[in-house]
Amino acid sequence: MIKKLLGLLIWVVAFNISAHELKTIDEIHSAYKNNKITAQQLTQGYIKRINQLNPQFNAVINIEPTAVTQAKKIDELSAQGLWAGPLHGIPVLLKDNIETTGSLPTTAGSLALKNNITNNDAFVVKQLRNAGAIILGKTNLSEWANFRSSYSSSGWSAVGGQTHNAHDTTRNPCGSSSGSAVAIALNFAPVALGTETDGSITCPASVNGVYAIKPSMGQVSRSGVVPLSSSQDSVGPMAHSLKDARLVLSVLQGRDPLDTSTHSFELQAQYKVTKSSLVIGALPSDKFTVETQRLYKKQLSALKKAGHTVVNINISDDLATLFVDEYYVLLYDFKKEINQYLANTPDQVKIKSLSALIDFNIQNKATEMPHFGQDILIQANAIDLTQTDKYQKTKHRYRTLATAAITNLYKNNNVDVVIAPTTSPAWKTDLVNGDNFKGSSSSLSAIAGTTHITLPAGQVSGLPVGLSIIANKNQPQAAYQHAQIIDTVFISHIKKPE
Repeated sequence: MIKKLLGLLIWVVAFNISAHELKTIDEIHSAYKNNKITAQQLTQGYIKRINQLNPQFNAVINIEPTAVTQAKKIDELSAQGLWAGPLHGIPVLLKDNIETTGSLPTTAGSLALKNNITNNDAFVVKQLRNAGAIILGKTNLSEWANFRSSYSSSGWSAVGGQTHNAHDTTRNPCGSSSGSAVAIALNFAPVALGTETDGSITCPASVNGVYAIKPSMGQVSRSGVVPLSSSQDSVGPMAHSLKDARLVLSVLQGRDPLDTSTHSFELQAQYKVTKSSLVIGALPSDKFTVETQRLYKKQLSALKKAGHTVVNINISDDLATLFVDEYYVLLYDFKKEINQYLANTPDQVKIKSLSALIDFNIQNKATEMPHFGQDILIQANAIDLTQTDKYQKTKHRYRTLATAAITNLYKNNNVDVVIAPTTSPAWKTDLVNGDNFKGSSSSLSAIAGTTHITLPAGQVSGLPVGLSIIANKNQPQAAYQHAQIIDTVFISHIKKPE
């Protein structure tokens, strides 16, 4: 008994490392096991860091009131020599379109949902809790997942204001999972979840210099997440390492009867690299900034010097209809699915339809539309949901085209992996004219439903630029192995300021 009490005393007082010094899951678990920090101390350290720095960046909307209590329970398990799971005592931040039990609302950034306290854990949150994670809070996002205005500023919401890039507060964080990416870059937590319909995980991760995974369709459930489009929506992790992002994804995945797209595929948490030399297909970078093109050449040179073969490839398929079709599918899905979601919100939420939401925004123009309007919401509301044949044909056409474009890149060029810059460096935030994207590599993976990984791969003038790994259809395991090989090269040779 005395020995147990002494061990507990050492566990409580032996605080000789601060939360901001710990980034990866392995580092945190090692600190726990070596009595250098407790889960309570770690959690309180993150909360203190958020309180100190968040006013400058607007990355976090709310701290979960039970976070410290959750941490104490983890410490009680640790004192008994027990382990809660692969994410034992790991604090996680959630994009504020992901529902949680308790008192926090799930707002999607909109004041119309400021009272949306569902007291429900999304499937992914249940998975996190079952793995021993601590739910730390909610992050800011582009309102309605950046599907409100053609002239929006990514990272802005009426609830959370404008999120700022972690490396330069005058620059944009990209969206819509802005707060999650900025929070990881600032080490507000070791792990955060984002959601993506097309680029909303990978772009913010790229411009803030963190690792992220947009998983394959059906790998991770969307139940308990405010919807944009069931055709493309994904939930995925952001972290300080590819290993951590992969581990978190292995926790999130699973079949969910509330999301019929989910299947029994299971990502292996650990894997063996089976190839020492890759044939890498490099997509062109001419749509990105000149500085990004220069960095890309440096990345390709480093890969060649490391013994890999780099082949310049290009998309041979005609994508003329792809983006028009995508926009129609998203408008159709959003109208149908947001109406269903709003109709089933708690009684205290008074906005029960897309039409009511549009009226709410007009009535609250000063707070909801001080910078840009809601033309996308209006276009979505005008969609005729009875045109199911048109919708199904369009969806089949665009998904078939995107899938063929990816598979042909692999088949026609006989490559192991396809890469491209994720996006250009962050642009200056402009609340008058909106976003200023310079290139993106997200759409084919988003539409085809394949895995898309982004790695921090260098900087341009102190601003991060990510590199995309675009997985072949039904080959995510290979993509993770190849991403690890490429990341190892970049860690050694590329990740230095320009």
